[in-house]
Amino acid sequence: MLNLSRENGMSGPIQRNEMPSARAKIPVVDIFAGPGGLGEGFEAYRGSSDFKVTLSVEKDEWAHRTLKLRSFFRQFPDGLVPEMYYDYVRGDAGVTRDKLWAEFPEQARAAERIVWQAELGKASLSEVMDRIGKAIEGQRHWALLGGPPCQAYSIIGRARMRGLEGFAEDKRHTLYREYLKIIAAYQPTVFVMENVKGILTSTHNKSPIFERILSDMRAPWGALTDEDRELIPEPDQKHRYHIVSFAKPASRYLDLHPSDYILECERYGIPQARHRVILFGIRADYDVQVPDLQERPPNTVRDTIEGMPELRSVFSLGNSRKTKDPDIWIDSIWNGFKKVLQDIKEESLSQKLLDSLGGLKHHAATGGRYIPGDFTPKALKDWLHDPRMGGVVQHETRAHMASDLQRYLFAASYGECHGVSPKLRDFPEKLLPHHANVQKNKEVKHFADRFRVQLWDQPSSTVTSHIAKDGHYYIHPDPCQVRSLTVREAARLQTFPDNYFFEGNRTQAYHQIGNAVPPYLALQLADVVSHVIKQCLEQDEMLKNSSLRVMAAS
Repeated sequence: MLNLSRENGMSGPIQRNEMPSARAKIPVVDIFAGPGGLGEGFEAYRGSSDFKVTLSVEKDEWAHRTLKLRSFFRQFPDGLVPEMYYDYVRGDAGVTRDKLWAEFPEQARAAERIVWQAELGKASLSEVMDRIGKAIEGQRHWALLGGPPCQAYSIIGRARMRGLEGFAEDKRHTLYREYLKIIAAYQPTVFVMENVKGILTSTHNKSPIFERILSDMRAPWGALTDEDRELIPEPDQKHRYHIVSFAKPASRYLDLHPSDYILECERYGIPQARHRVILFGIRADYDVQVPDLQERPPNTVRDTIEGMPELRSVFSLGNSRKTKDPDIWIDSIWNGFKKVLQDIKEESLSQKLLDSLGGLKHHAATGGRYIPGDFTPKALKDWLHDPRMGGVVQHETRAHMASDLQRYLFAASYGECHGVSPKLRDFPEKLLPHHANVQKNKEVKHFADRFRVQLWDQPSSTVTSHIAKDGHYYIHPDPCQVRSLTVREAARLQTFPDNYFFEGNRTQAYHQIGNAVPPYLALQLADVVSHVIKQCLEQDEMLKNSSLRVMAAS
């Protein structure tokens, strides 16, 4: 478990505690949980108030399985996770999930109880409310986390769906109301709600959705329909909420611009330029000071993934056929570049391409479920690295066809030469895709960076679920490896610890990672939330003592 200190300036050192806290923990309910990024950060936090995820809700089968495995992992004190867990994630023969569950039935039952596969909006509302009630165990203080699915809010998602029949009525526009019902019924002390930036400009039936969300969250019971009120338990008091910006907490009582709710993750030590809207709701019957979310030194792609095992990609032969033959792989790249090189007029780039071709990792492996060795990252090593792993898991390349391998080599070489990812207009004509709209749209932003290399000395671009579909936006910065990022590299850029295992196949793992909140960011949010809850507890104690004095005086 980790302790995030607030006492030594901006860097906020992280230290590993030997033993878990013995005091009572604040219950956390995590809905629309994905693979559990928010919950991971909160449960790992050790500070003024500790947290325990008592319910995680997720509809996706494989994210649900990942959540359950991680919940099992967290049932053990730090340092006391059984070796059998590590055997399982390494893929050791004979160690199945069923055997792991059978060997540790108490922890398995706890994980089964905490993690619920359900689709909010379709699941029985009475069952949702029943599970929430059991998860918070009647405690006065608890936290609600989550982020409604973002397809209807993302700019790209809206562009794809606009004009489709039923788009205006798409329930994904209003899934936040499932979140709202829980707040209205059970009045959490705080809530944290995350979504994409596109929510700030999204509209539903010609009405700005973000303004509606803010209004509803400030007065949740009043925002419910009569039908909702009949189906959920009515609280004794119907509290209002202040909606705070983590980025500008001092402005709590002032009018905030919608953009003030955007958190730029790279400012907080996340090796990724991920910008997300995060709302921090605090019950208005408490008067608290919200501490600043402390900025941290930037971390880069190099800090995070350099030093991991060097790999080359699998080669796609087409029609779902693949080969790992290194000779076919290297010939496909060289053959494509014979005619390209003569078109490169820039001397420095031409030399870089020749160097890259000469340094191709011909004899590198293509990776696998587990690779033994010491691959400790330079940055966030206390957070990411687990020496008991003895290596890295889920570090395996996917297959790319010859034309894409050639584009990847060019993009990565261009990135090392110029310090930026090339646009389509920078590619040699012979490397451009044979799509009818490529020439037409080379200067259009949406198409111009169809192939995006990650740069060693910068944070990565945003890791999204699109990484599950192809690697074109996630080209590895080393031009001699000629591939896209692996699952483990994407997980590190999202700050998932190396002992965090994603269930399902590679595509399903990529999808989970892209939809997650970076756990190391969640750890820092938990620090702020913890200090707010501590103030709420102190105010409760003051009120209790005041009441006792009044009773004694009477």
